[in-house]
Amino acid sequence: MFFYNLFLYLLSPFILIRLIIYMIRNSTSLEYLFTKLFGTKSIKHKQLWIHAASVGEMKIAIELSRELTKIGQTDILITSNTPTSKTLFEDSKIGNITHCFLPMDFYFVIKSFVKMISAKLLIVVETEIWPNLYNSCKKNNTKILIINARFNAPKGILRILSNKIYEQTLNAVDHVYCKSKKDEDGYLKYISPNKVSNLGNIKYSLIKENDNVERIIEKKYILLASSHHREEIIIIKEWLKLKSNKFLLVIAPRHPERLGDILSDIPLSGINISIRSKKEKIRNSSQIYIADTIGELDSLIKFSEFTIFGGSFVDQGGHSFMEAAIHSKAIIVGPYMYNFVEETEEFLKNNALIMCQKPEMLKNIFEKLLRSKSKREIFEKNAKNLVIAKKSIMDSYIKYIKKHING
Repeated sequence: MFFYNLFLYLLSPFILIRLIIYMIRNSTSLEYLFTKLFGTKSIKHKQLWIHAASVGEMKIAIELSRELTKIGQTDILITSNTPTSKTLFEDSKIGNITHCFLPMDFYFVIKSFVKMISAKLLIVVETEIWPNLYNSCKKNNTKILIINARFNAPKGILRILSNKIYEQTLNAVDHVYCKSKKDEDGYLKYISPNKVSNLGNIKYSLIKENDNVERIIEKKYILLASSHHREEIIIIKEWLKLKSNKFLLVIAPRHPERLGDILSDIPLSGINISIRSKKEKIRNSSQIYIADTIGELDSLIKFSEFTIFGGSFVDQGGHSFMEAAIHSKAIIVGPYMYNFVEETEEFLKNNALIMCQKPEMLKNIFEKLLRSKSKREIFEKNAKNLVIAKKSIMDSYIKYIKKHING
């Protein structure tokens, strides 16, 4: 640990510069900078402490907190690393639960922070492996659980300073509850089998079907959701190959401000396009509708005939398709789904997803799904059933967390 701490303090000037740049770019308050560097004295003792690195983990932490309050656990602190995750926490309005930023892993700062909180239990969401944090918790008799654990092999500073530190850090953990068998196998290389379990991906429990969304497009359509640069033209080219096509292609770009780039990529001659942000009406002759607005994706997914997910036909790693699954939609993705490997494999195994390896295969997929409602219904039913079957995963996590609280 000596060399880890030495290396961390040698890096401290660069860490400071990076934090200042981040603060300026994101218009973040000085509270963020000072808490990250020096901790805080404003937090009193808490019974439970949940750490959620960023937005994705914060979504889990918020729902977990709601479930814990139902069993009488209300003395909770949630820490995170980013201002956006703090905003998400504040918007959630979950009672008297407290939030603050987690300080950097400097030995004396984190030691003081852990002692100040003196929590009975620290629950780390997904993956945040900090040697000083974990060892300080162990010395302070704060139990540590990692939930929905995703295994990442040692990298960065931990890789430089050897796997031994990684192993020592993980041995401070009381139990690791993994989201998949693959993650469980990864952790078993470093810690005892009796401290690792696979409970499944808690994110399935976060999916809720919203029945209160209104239809905003009357014409029948298919949806390209969360598309990225150069992805729209890939889909459009295959879409326009369809003959006697009475359906509309709706494009909801991941970043709506890219409208100009999207239009410059499309050969506009002979293609009828309407744009939502310009309040252009969908005509009978419209072939493409660009929904370059925010906050309407749930409606667009729910009322589509089927949904293609962007970020997967270009090298972006894909996007979550769970909203489409809960709305009983046939789902199409491209080959670049490396950010959602486990979910993609699970859906493919259950015939609940179509993966298109090459863009030129899309025309054939479109034709089959549009021609056969019964074929669409197979994928729709399988997708929704898979999500519903896994919605009880949260209950399993609560059950084991409760044991550690009472143990």
